[in-house]
Amino acid sequence: MSIKTLEAWLNIESISGNEAQFLIVLQTHLESLGYTCSRQALSDSRWNLLALGSKDPRLLFSTHVDTVPPFLPVLVGEDSIKGRGACDTKGGIYAMILAGEKLKEAGHQDFGYLFVVGEEVDHCGAKKSSDLDLKVNRIILCEPTLNTVVSAQKGMIKLLLKAEGIAAHSAYPEKGESAIHKLLNFLRLVDDFQWPTHDLLGPTTVNVGVIDGGVAPNVFAPHASAQVLIRTVSDTTPFLEILTKMARDSGVQMEIPASNDPVFFDPPEGFPTKTVAFNTDATYLQGIAPIWLVGPGDIEDAHSVNEFISFEQIEQGVDTYYKLALLVVK
Repeated sequence: MSIKTLEAWLNIESISGNEAQFLIVLQTHLESLGYTCSRQALSDSRWNLLALGSKDPRLLFSTHVDTVPPFLPVLVGEDSIKGRGACDTKGGIYAMILAGEKLKEAGHQDFGYLFVVGEEVDHCGAKKSSDLDLKVNRIILCEPTLNTVVSAQKGMIKLLLKAEGIAAHSAYPEKGESAIHKLLNFLRLVDDFQWPTHDLLGPTTVNVGVIDGGVAPNVFAPHASAQVLIRTVSDTTPFLEILTKMARDSGVQMEIPASNDPVFFDPPEGFPTKTVAFNTDATYLQGIAPIWLVGPGDIEDAHSVNEFISFEQIEQGVDTYYKLALLVVK
């Protein structure tokens, strides 16, 4: 398998919700390597892909196949490859499959792969995977961590906010009501609140990623909306109670499409570790088996216009995955 394979994968647009074409190519490739593949349907056009090297695997390599928008053109350099999904996570998938070939050459067959959809939006694929009849000893989950095994990750709460107002001439405040002002009141409460800090994970952080509303500067906004992501460092239940009260006090409608608590892992001895601020599918996959979270590439390059992964990182990823797998497989 040459870097041309990864280049071809990066040239397939697989933004969340549109993963099918890449999954078909991935399945064809895995079947050509001798894996038995099956699909776990989420809908007619979306599914998780399970590829097994034996009937009763002890280990699963896993990650998500969806990417964030926008799709980026692919550029192959002397020591790296650039494109959407290069490090998050098609470069990691490439390294995992190469590690699997090394395992087979060493006589190991009792492992497989679980590739899921929707991680970048609502973790729908990982949530669905809990329905699979799988009994494995360990999952190695890929995210770009510079090949350092993660000891803990922050939790997450995603908020969808809507506010309704009354359109009127802005010179006459008694005639109208601004939805934008309602939304800003809520966001101000969230921003000013003293959210928890954790000794290991650090502070809770809040990002207003999308905001929209209004029709003109001289009209009270009849509608407004926002999308907010909070990265939590402790149990999310108290967060949700506080946010619900803030929304009620501000007159804002709040939906929570996804939320999960921080995850604390059990990294093996002899491997360097670190904590991460980003969120992963680990919350949902740990119901299948305990997880080691690790992968090639740098999360700080993911989601950027210059997303890339170095060939050196891929090689190190293959070695890391192989060494970790040997702790699990027969």
